Formats: sequence, C-alpha cells, structure tokens
Amino acid sequence: MPKAPQLRGEQTVSLRLAKATLSSLTKQAKAGMRVTITCHGAPVADLVAYRTDATPPLHFKRPGPLPKPFRLKGKGPTASQLVLMDRVG
Repeated sequence: MPKAPQLRGEQTVSLRLAKATLSSLTKQAKAGMRVTITCHGAPVADLVAYRTDATPPLHFKRPGPLPKPFRLKGKGPTASQLVLMDRVG
C-alpha cells in the first residue's frame, strides 16, 4: 500500500492516493496539517481537523414579519395549511 508523503503545513495528494492512504492522511489532518485532494490536477477538497470551537453556521432571519396567511380562490385551506399538510404527508 502506498504511503502518503509526510510534509509540514500543507500537502496535496491525488484522489487515488488519498483513497489508498486515508487513515494516514486523517491522522495528519488531526495533527494540524491541511491536505488538499486533487482530481486530474484540480483541487476538489480539503481535509482538515474538525474544530469543536468553531462557530456554528449563521441562520439568516427574514426581514420583518411573515405575511398573513391568505386563502386561495374558492373554498378550501389556506396556502399555509396546504404546505403543512404536504409536509406531514
């Protein structure tokens, strides 16, 4: 089995080599190295250590209140009720 080269800081490996040496690359990433995986010479992914102190993704809020529910023409449920019924199944 091929061995991934040991470098400091950053490393670039092909997808084929990454598949063959994933355990080794994962250990290197855990130790702080950034591993860039390429496919046909073009970077496609970075393997980095998981950070538990990372800030959670932002959740954007809609500006202002939601519009009031409205009824579709004719008799029947509101658009909001239709969406809820569709989600429940």
